[in-house]
Order: sequence, then structure tokens, then C-alpha cells
Amino acid sequence: MKRKESSVKGYTMVFASTMFFYIMTLFVKMITKDGRIPSTEVTFFRFLIGFIMVNIGMMKIGYKIKMVNKKAVLSRGFFTALAILLFFIVIQYSTTTKANIYNLTYPIFVTIFGPLLLKDERWTLKNIIGVAIAFVGIFLISGLALGVVTWVDGLGLFMGFVAAAGIIALRKARETDDSSTILFYLMSIGLVMTVIPFGRQFKVPTPKEGLLLLGMGVFSYLGQYTLTNGFKYVKALEGSLISSSRIFVAAICGILFLGEPFSVSILGGGSLIFIGIALVSIKGKEKKQLKIEKL
Repeated sequence: MKRKESSVKGYTMVFASTMFFYIMTLFVKMITKDGRIPSTEVTFFRFLIGFIMVNIGMMKIGYKIKMVNKKAVLSRGFFTALAILLFFIVIQYSTTTKANIYNLTYPIFVTIFGPLLLKDERWTLKNIIGVAIAFVGIFLISGLALGVVTWVDGLGLFMGFVAAAGIIALRKARETDDSSTILFYLMSIGLVMTVIPFGRQFKVPTPKEGLLLLGMGVFSYLGQYTLTNGFKYVKALEGSLISSSRIFVAAICGILFLGEPFSVSILGGGSLIFIGIALVSIKGKEKKQLKIEKL
């Protein structure tokens, strides 16, 4: 395949992943909006579907689980599973626009804390400027600028921090362990985290809710699949920026399809976070580029 055609394929797949991930959040909102099925149960089904798919994939190739760096693999599983749980809770109690924007703040936290834990990450003036710009965006979106902040905003920001911890753990885990092992433990830990404390809240889904839950799981899988394959054909920076466009996709679709409120502070804040992500994603030629991972 020619280089130009490969790039177009990569751009298309990464943007498709952006749409799939947003549609996943749309399904979550539709399921949880009346409060009968809690976000914790939706999260359980997200991990259950993922667990089944991961195991089917491993059975097809005859793969056997073998964990090398237990601390990194288990940390990746715990922090990422917690971030996904928090993400779904924020979707239930806030707007899909805010939930997606907060979800995409994690590269900023990776930039802040990565140099403390990863040998190939360094603080630079460009990164510091990017982080500062992004935090101005967070300031606008959270309501701090208007003096109105809810517990959901705090939870959304905490979600970005937790997701960043998962990404840093992933970087460590990938030095010794393969994707199948990492995914297996992520899904397993996620199942345990949502069943043990929240199992008593379980409600039997209606046929309609069952279809929505299935759709949520399918679009989540499609989003991860197209993202992973799309990054094979595009540079990390290009892929990261396309993925971060979910900020604008969420804002536009939230207004059009869910009647979510539009405000200059949300649009401006989202734009500043996007610019901040762009700055922290640009790496020097001598350094490895960090490919942005997704929940």
C-alpha cells in the first residue's frame, strides 16, 4: 500500500474510533438517564463483554496468560478499570460533553507525572506551557470561573488523573508483558471491582436495555480496534490530535442529539485543552513518541 493511501486509511480509522467512542458514551447516557440501571452496572457489562472478547481472541491463537511485571500489569488494570468506572459515573450525572472532555485530560497528567516515573519522559518549556493552557481550559469547563463547581466536576478531573496513572503503568507493563496479558487482567480486575461493591444494585435489564448494553460493548470494542489499527499508519502526534477531536464531536453531538447546554466557557475550555494536548504530544526526534491510549 502506498504511503499516501496508508495515511488516509490511518486517519480514517482513528477518526472512526473517535466516533465509535462517542457513540459508546451516547449508549451509556441513554441507559443511565432514568436512573434504573446505574452506571456501575453498565461498567460491569462493559468489562464482561471485553472479558469475553479477550478470551475468545486468546483461544483462537492458543495464547496462555503469563505475567512478568506483576506490579505494572496489576496497576494498569486497577487504575484503568477505576478510570472507566468514574467515566461512566460522570456520564450518568453530567453531560456527555463534559464527561468526554474530562476523559481527555489524562495526557496532561501524564505530562506532569510521567517524568517522575518514566525514564524517557522529560519536562520541557513547551510541555509546561501546554499544561498551563490545558488547566485554563479545565478552569473554564469545571465552572470555577463562574464559582459554580459540582462534585461531578471534581470526580471528572480526578478521573483524568487516575487514567493517567493507568497510562504510566501501561508504559511500564509493555516493557515486559504483551497486550493480551495486559487486557486480560484489565477486564478481570474491572469485573471484580464492579461486582463486589456494586453487585447488590444489579437490575435485570429489559430487552431494550439489553440491546443498549450490547451496543455499548460493541462500539467500545470497535473504538479500541480502529484506534489500535489506525495508529499503525499514522504518526503518534497526528493520531493523538485526531483522537482528541472527540472534544468537539462530543460538544456538537451533545447539543444536536441530547439537547445538552452550549456555552462559550465549555467551547473555549475544550479548545484550550485540545491545544494543550497538541503541545504536550509533540516530541523531539530523539525521543519516543507517546501514543495516546483510550479507555
